[in-house]
Amino acid sequence: MIGTGVVDGIAIQKTFVFVTKPGETGASVPLGMKEEQVRFAEAVCLSKSQLEKIVDKIKRDAGEEAAGILEYQLLILEDDDFLGKIRGGIEAGRGSEAAVRATCAEYAEFFRHVDNDYLKQRYIDILDIQKRLLDALNGRADITALGREVIVAASDLTPSQVAGMESAWVKGILLENGGASSHSIILARSLSIPCIIGLNGLMDSLHGDETVIMDGTTGEVLVEPSDEQARCYREKRAAHERDKARLRDYIKREPVTLDGRRIGVYANISSAAETAPLLAHGGEGVGLLRTELLYMNFEEAPSRETQYGVYAGIAKALGGRPLVVRTLDVGGDKHIGYLGIEPEENPFLGYRAIRYCLDHPALFREQIAAILMAADAGDIRVMFPMIATVDELLRAREIVEDVKRELAARDVPFREIPIGMMVEVPSVALMAETFARYVDFFSVGTNDLTQYLFAADRNNKKVARLNNSFHPVLLRCVEHVCTAARARGIEVEICGQAGEAPELIPLWVAMGVSGLSVSIPTLPLVRKIVCETDTARAKRDLEAVLVMESAEDVARYLREKTQENQAAEQESGRD
Repeated sequence: MIGTGVVDGIAIQKTFVFVTKPGETGASVPLGMKEEQVRFAEAVCLSKSQLEKIVDKIKRDAGEEAAGILEYQLLILEDDDFLGKIRGGIEAGRGSEAAVRATCAEYAEFFRHVDNDYLKQRYIDILDIQKRLLDALNGRADITALGREVIVAASDLTPSQVAGMESAWVKGILLENGGASSHSIILARSLSIPCIIGLNGLMDSLHGDETVIMDGTTGEVLVEPSDEQARCYREKRAAHERDKARLRDYIKREPVTLDGRRIGVYANISSAAETAPLLAHGGEGVGLLRTELLYMNFEEAPSRETQYGVYAGIAKALGGRPLVVRTLDVGGDKHIGYLGIEPEENPFLGYRAIRYCLDHPALFREQIAAILMAADAGDIRVMFPMIATVDELLRAREIVEDVKRELAARDVPFREIPIGMMVEVPSVALMAETFARYVDFFSVGTNDLTQYLFAADRNNKKVARLNNSFHPVLLRCVEHVCTAARARGIEVEICGQAGEAPELIPLWVAMGVSGLSVSIPTLPLVRKIVCETDTARAKRDLEAVLVMESAEDVARYLREKTQENQAAEQESGRD
């Protein structure tokens, strides 16, 4: 089986098949009362075990307050009235599923109409408990409670599902669908989990517990390999690990080009738990903190105090290194139920990110206040996503100023911080000179910018070939943005998958970027490429590729130049 490798690495492991589509809803005819009571009791035990593991993980990643929401669900699963109503339904002749639905419907309806905004949100907890109990009754496994080392196979995974997985157990991910630059894949990359997408027929081929070899570089998948195949891949995996070990030499080496230009090398992260791995891999700070994952850990928007604690905690752990906090980037493939965003036909072109936040100023102000307050803990900067017009940017900036006035009036300590924006919409790239007047820095989001340039959904494998970071159109756009930024004296960082492509890094340096923000596992490699870059030579290559017509032409040219340079260095070494 061949797919598209999107996260490097080789894994040899048993499979865990995660069925994301609705399965059977249980036997249509109830079993005997005693059998149903046993089924229900086992489902409750399994559900509690799963929740306990998730609560422990959230405590590590987002703190005690975030975990408190799921701890409430644990209390419900121990509540005699709740469990007694379900058991009563079973004793009355209902199947376990029907009894669970009836009781949960009653509780949910009560919470929906209670005259208390806090309690009203508990109906979502009841619906979550209902789903967990029904899944447990019908043997649908929980991806957050694996308990053993596996390769996860699924049709697709949401960002929250990837974020909820215990990376210690997940040795690889195989997806029938998915896009190379989707947020789920970005998260898998940050967790160093090998991943392959576009595996046609995957879910029909696997049933679970098969031994599988996967190569995240080539996209190859072998099901039930022979002993000889397993031996070959173990040797290949060992060689891959040796290459990674050699890169460790660059973790503490200054990322300075051969001609003396220093390039900042930062990481994209989603939680406080990633701060230690970032530093261990040579990250010089956080170029992008995805705050939407914090929101996904709650059943209602996290409070100002909770957000402050997370942002300040990360800033302190970074020890003065930069922390760029991207404001809530919800929508697209990042759905958060309690925000009430209706399903859309084209969510990536719809009501998302800054568009949602500007329409919900109370939620936006809480986040801005938390960021400003946390700035006392370190070098914090704020960044707005999905800006498309100057009006949006100015409205966002005005909210920041208004929140400052509110904090000052209440004598709440805060600090002035740099304000930046993502360049991920073509309208911004075309008017970069104008936008540069109103921000302190640009961060080019190459993943979204590419999909919008080519009108190609990055999660759609049928148009995946169009989402190519080597295309000269993308390169020309970024070069234009860098020129505009240089004229205004502001910095530009590359933030996206293209920032860690070895062949492209010299081109970004030639354009004049000040930093690269990449996934944690690629930090040592990015530092190595920066150290090996000659800016004058990179500028010549940039001039050559900007006039080309296709991504294939650019990739071929850069590949040949890399080979020529390596050959010349080897010849020089022999001399």
